[in-house]
Amino acid sequence: MNKIKILLVDDEVNLRETICELLIYQNYTVKLACNGQEALNLLEHWTPDLIICDIMMPVMDGSTLHRIIKDIHSLNSIPFIFLTAKKENNIMRKCLLEGADDFIAKPFRIKELIAIIKSKVARFERIKNTQNHLYPGDNNFLLHEINTPLNGILGSIELLIENQQGLDKKEIATFYKSIKASGERLNRTMQNIILYQNLKNNFVEFNDNATAEIETTFLIAKEEIFKSYEGQEKRIDFEIETALIKISQEHVQFILFELIDNALKFSANNKVIIVSGQKFNESYYELVITDFGIGFSEEELNKIGAGQQFNREEREQQGLGLGLFLSKIIIKKSNGVFTIVSKENEGTTIKIFFPLHNPTILD
Repeated sequence: MNKIKILLVDDEVNLRETICELLIYQNYTVKLACNGQEALNLLEHWTPDLIICDIMMPVMDGSTLHRIIKDIHSLNSIPFIFLTAKKENNIMRKCLLEGADDFIAKPFRIKELIAIIKSKVARFERIKNTQNHLYPGDNNFLLHEINTPLNGILGSIELLIENQQGLDKKEIATFYKSIKASGERLNRTMQNIILYQNLKNNFVEFNDNATAEIETTFLIAKEEIFKSYEGQEKRIDFEIETALIKISQEHVQFILFELIDNALKFSANNKVIIVSGQKFNESYYELVITDFGIGFSEEELNKIGAGQQFNREEREQQGLGLGLFLSKIIIKKSNGVFTIVSKENEGTTIKIFFPLHNPTILD
């Protein structure tokens, strides 16, 4: 049975450590943050079952953290308990009106805290059991992304059956190609949804000893990509310096495929994608993917998440928008750094800093 995961956010070191030890003794898994910004950084790649948070903190206070979380669909159902030394009724009322699940004034009894935790986690488990699915958005993009390739497969098969005698070999081959493309799109959508759920539930293992040769992995990913972009091989201009990085080849291949596919997809057919990679320093390898496509606004970049799509009616992109989101999470969980800069109608540049494998340092 998986342990219940708790995120504890408090700037008072002694209190934070004391509560942490008590919760670990009660068999909870606990991660700590000293302010709201540090908590948000953790939440990008780790999903707790409950958040306990102080109100008054430097950098980002508890109320601001709570408001931000409530705007993130994948996080807003997580129970949020406020801790504070302030006992004024207006503070408590304000927190509860803003949607907090409970409020505990310091000092408090550990039995009281444990009882509240058990109650709130039980409610969250019921929510997860009934709503444990990828959020498809207001326009039901999830249904669209499953039905579109499925209809392509079934429609092509039906036409093949109905016209067995009237189709020549070239026409039949065209239908087979269409079925294969639709099947691959559907498979990719489903695999990404499964990966999203596994990452969300912390089921994906990240081996600290895993390594990948970046140039070889890039060439494998490129070959896989051009199965869907036949005749467009010249659209990628690349120069990759060989290096051994500390991340599994499976994860690197996934990241490269998703990000380069996005760059191609959001660019006109006459636009070139530039991919470059080289050692940044003794600790990191820098990979840069640049396209000159439609780009994104600052507001859109801030909203990137699972299932997020932008101006679909104008852009007609395929996919749930999971690739970019999942790549970002995998990079962070592998102790890498991910940055993205984009301008509308100018293009997008993604920089990834992968940790380098250094054989002189014992893992």
